[in-house]
Amino acid sequence: MANEYIEQGHQEEYKDEHDSDSDFDDDDASLRNIRDQRIAEMKRAHQQHQENMMAGHGQYQEITEEQFLPTATKTKFVVVHFFHKDFERCKIMDHHLLQIARGHVETKFCKIDAEKCPFFVAKLQIQMLPTVICFMDGVAFDRIVGFEELGGQDEFPTLLLTRRFVKSGCIKALHKSEHGKMKIKRRGHDSGSEDDD
Repeated sequence: MANEYIEQGHQEEYKDEHDSDSDFDDDDASLRNIRDQRIAEMKRAHQQHQENMMAGHGQYQEITEEQFLPTATKTKFVVVHFFHKDFERCKIMDHHLLQIARGHVETKFCKIDAEKCPFFVAKLQIQMLPTVICFMDGVAFDRIVGFEELGGQDEFPTLLLTRRFVKSGCIKALHKSEHGKMKIKRRGHDSGSEDDD
């Protein structure tokens, strides 16, 4: 009888050990599943990045009127700056858009000479330059006209324009400062406290 009790005790210990091994196997399978999903996500993101780079993302290029529709409809998010070559504020906008385009390859950034595309200027009701229009799947959904939203001054930090694009949804915030979680310090005072989300 004592032997029977000892054997039964060993069987229960074996069963407990076997159950805990099963838990480890379940945990390992769950971790493998999570890892495999993450690897698949990373592969998709890398492939999307490569496709975007091949489509001209990460650059800031001038397009013609003939290129406008194919450019605005071939990719999900496109930002188009309507400019005039002699306007200083258009040159300032070019400088900021070039900086943003380099870091945000999820969106295509380009510019078009407003004098050379009268059809689209009329169709999009552009009355002031610079005008920056955001497109999603070929449909205009947001615009920045002049510098009023950017402080009304010729000098403003690129981060302010970046946050404006993040807020509209045409680019993704890469870090807290782009999302508006941190204040922009400029000339001894804060300019961004209203941007805190």
